[in-house]
Amino acid sequence: MKEKELRIALVCYGGVSLAVYMHGVTKELWKLVRASQALHAGRNAHGNGHAGSFQAALAGDPRPFDTESIYFDLLRDLLPDLSLRVLIDVVAGASAGGINGVLLARALAHDLDLEPLTSLWLENADVTQLLTPDSRAGKWSKWFMRPVVWAMTQRLERLAPDAEVAEKLSLFVRSRWFRPPFDGKRLMEFLLDAAHAMGDSTKKPLASLLPRGLPLSLHVTVTDFHGYTTRIPAHDPPEILEREHRHRFTFRYRRTEGELDSDFKDGDVPGLVFAARASASYPGAFPPAQVRQMDRLLNERDERWEGRARFFERNFAEYRRQGADPEQASFIDGSVLNNKPFAAALSAIAGRPAYREVDRRIVYIDPKPAARVGLGGRPEAPGFFRTIRGALSDIPRNEPVRDELLAIAGRNARIERLRGLLDAARPRVTEQVSRVLGGPLPPAPTIEQIRHWRDQASAVAAQQAGFAFEAYLRLKIEGALEHLATLLSPCLGRADAGARPALLAALNDWARARGVLPDRLDFPPDGEKPAWVRFLRDFDIAFRGRRLRFLIRELNAIYPMVGEGEHADTRAPDLDEMKASLYSALERLPGLATDGLGLFNAGERIALNNLMRADGPVPSADTLDRVLPQLATVWKLEDQSAEIDEIFALMGLNYLGPAARRQIFEAYLGFAFWDVLTFSTSGWVELDEFHAIRVDRIAPPDARLLRRSGAPTDLRSARMNAFGGFFSRHDREHDYLLGRLHAAERVIDLVVDAGGITLSEARINGLKLRAFHTILVAEEKRLGKGNRALEQVRAWVEACG
Repeated sequence: MKEKELRIALVCYGGVSLAVYMHGVTKELWKLVRASQALHAGRNAHGNGHAGSFQAALAGDPRPFDTESIYFDLLRDLLPDLSLRVLIDVVAGASAGGINGVLLARALAHDLDLEPLTSLWLENADVTQLLTPDSRAGKWSKWFMRPVVWAMTQRLERLAPDAEVAEKLSLFVRSRWFRPPFDGKRLMEFLLDAAHAMGDSTKKPLASLLPRGLPLSLHVTVTDFHGYTTRIPAHDPPEILEREHRHRFTFRYRRTEGELDSDFKDGDVPGLVFAARASASYPGAFPPAQVRQMDRLLNERDERWEGRARFFERNFAEYRRQGADPEQASFIDGSVLNNKPFAAALSAIAGRPAYREVDRRIVYIDPKPAARVGLGGRPEAPGFFRTIRGALSDIPRNEPVRDELLAIAGRNARIERLRGLLDAARPRVTEQVSRVLGGPLPPAPTIEQIRHWRDQASAVAAQQAGFAFEAYLRLKIEGALEHLATLLSPCLGRADAGARPALLAALNDWARARGVLPDRLDFPPDGEKPAWVRFLRDFDIAFRGRRLRFLIRELNAIYPMVGEGEHADTRAPDLDEMKASLYSALERLPGLATDGLGLFNAGERIALNNLMRADGPVPSADTLDRVLPQLATVWKLEDQSAEIDEIFALMGLNYLGPAARRQIFEAYLGFAFWDVLTFSTSGWVELDEFHAIRVDRIAPPDARLLRRSGAPTDLRSARMNAFGGFFSRHDREHDYLLGRLHAAERVIDLVVDAGGITLSEARINGLKLRAFHTILVAEEKRLGKGNRALEQVRAWVEACG
C-alpha cells in the first residue's frame, strides 16, 4: 500500500472580529487532523488494523464529534490503495489569526479540545464584554450623542441593521474617548479561560495529534511599539544603529522516544496567552500589551507561570544580546508590520523529517480577500483623512503576498531542476560505485570494508572533479569556519553586532596560518593528512547533515515501490526502522539540529567563555588552537561517521531486501560524487524537505458549492472595518457557521486532491452536503432550534441540492 502524508503549514491572517470566522475554519481543520489520527492509530477492539468508524476508533473518548466521522470515512475510502495521513505541523498567525493559531496549536500538540472555545467566542467577543469597566457609558453618558447615533443608523442601515447593533453602537460611541475602549486585561482573562477550557495536558502527557518525531512550530507576529536598537556592521561608519520593531513569538513541540519538548503544556499557557493578546492589540482599540500585565493578572488569579523563564529565553534572546529589557517592551498588533506571516511558515518548513512521501501545502485563511477592481482603480484622488488612514493602517495590512508566492514558485522550479540533475547523474554514479566496490555488493560487508569504500569513493570523486574539487573544498572549509563563528561569538560576551564578523576574521586568519586554508589544497605525496583534511574531519557538520538527508530522501523514494517488482521483499516497517536510526544521527549533529555547545556542562561552558575572552574582544590564533580541539573532542564527528557505517553494515543487510539494499548503498557510497556535483551550485538548500510546496486558500469566495446556492462572499463581521462582529451576536453566529461550512468544503477538496483520486462532481458534492448537514445538526444543539443565523445558513445548504 502506498503511504503519504499531507502536511499543512497554516497561515492565519489578521481580521479583528473576523476571528470568530477563523475559529470556525481552524476548528474544522482540527477535526480533519483528529479524524486522520484516529484512523492511523488503529485503535479498534482488537488493537490492530483500522477501525470501521471514527466512533469505534475513539471508543472511550467522551469528547463530542461530528464531521470527524465524514473525514474519517473519506480517508478510509482511500484504503487499501493509499494510506493518507493529514498533519498540521506549522502554524503562523497575526492579530486575530494569532489568537486562533495559538489555540489550534495547543490543541494539536496535546490532543486537547477546541469545542469549548466556541461558546466562549460567541459570548465574549462582544463589545459589552470587552469594554473597560471605567469607560462603559452610563444611561446619561454623552447624552448629546444619542440623536447623532440614531440619525447615523437610520441613514446607514448597512451599518446597524438591527436593534442590537444600534444599541451597542450607541454604547460604544458614548463610552470613553481618546483612550482605548477595549479592556486588554479582560481579553487576557478570556484567553486564559479559553486555554484552560481546552483540557488538562498533564492527564495524558504523551497524547498528541502529531506523530512521534515530527515537530510542531507556532509563530505569532507582534509589533514592538518602541523597538530596540540593533547594530548592523557596515564599511564607513563601521557600525550603523537602527530600531527594530518587528518581533515574532515562537513556540515548539516535539515528542521523541521517551522525551517531550513542549511549549504548550498547562504551565506554558500564560506565555501563549500573552503572545495572542499582544498580537491582537489593535491600535486604538486595545492598549499595548506588556509582560507585567500578565504577571499582575496571574497574581490576582493565584495562578503560576511555570514556563516563564523558558518563554523569555526562547523569545527574547536577541533583546538581551542588544541590551534591551523585554519586560519594559510595549507590544501592539502583529498585523501593523506583518499581517500575512508567510515568511514565518516558510522558514519553519525547511529540514522537516519525512517518514513517507510528503504532499506539502501552505494553507492560508483570508476572511476578507481583495475584491476585483478595474485596472485604473478609483478615479478620484483620496481625501485628507482617507490618505492618512490608508498610509498608516489599510495599505500595510493589505500588503500583497505576491513576493512570497513567487518565491515559492521559484523554489519549486529549482527543486525540479535539481532533481533532474540528480536523476541524470544517477547512472554515472552507479557506475563509479561499482568500480569502488570492485563488483557487486558483497552479501555481508564489514564495517571496515564500508569505511574503506567510503574513503575510496571520496578520493575518486576528487580525482575526477579535477580543479573544480578545490573550489568545492574551499566552500566547505569556509562554510565550517562561518558556522564556528556563529556558534562561538556569544562566548565573547559582546552585545555589538560586530562580534561575529570579528571572530570570523580571526578564524580565517587562524585557518591561513595553520594551513587549513592554504593557497592550494593538495594532497601530499607521502599520504600524510594535511591540516585542512583534519579540519574537515573534525568540523564539517554540514556535509554530514547533507549526507544523512540525502540518504533519508533515497529511503523515501523506495516507499511507493514496497511490495512490488524487485522490492517485493522490502517492508515499510523495515524502512521506518532504518530511517529512524538516520534521523537519530541527524538530530545529534552538534550545532546543526542541536545546540553545538550544549554538550559542555556548566563548568566547561564557563571555562570556554573565559578562554575565548582571555585576549580581549577577539581571540588570538594561540587561543583558537586551544578552543577548537576542545570542540572536536566533545563533538566526536568521526565517531558518528563510524556509527553510520555500522547502521549500513547491520540494519542495511539484516532488514532491507536486495534491491533496496543496493539502492541505499549506492546513495551512501556515491554521495561524495553527488555532493561535488551539486553543492557548489545549490548547497542542497532546495532539497531540505525534498518536495515542492503548493498553496491553497480558505476564503468565502472559494466555497464554490455554497456560492452556487446564493451564500455571500462578504462576511457580516467585516462591516465597520472588521469590527462589526463585536456589535452583534447574530453576526458572530452567522460567520462562525460559514467558517465551518467553508472549511468543510475546502477540506474535502484538499483531501481528494492530495489523494490523487478521481471522483465525479456529484460524488464530491455529496460528501460536502453530508458535512454541511452534519454541522447544522451539531450546531442546532448549541444555538437552539429556530436560531436566525442557523436558519439562514440552512436555507443556503438546502439550496445546494
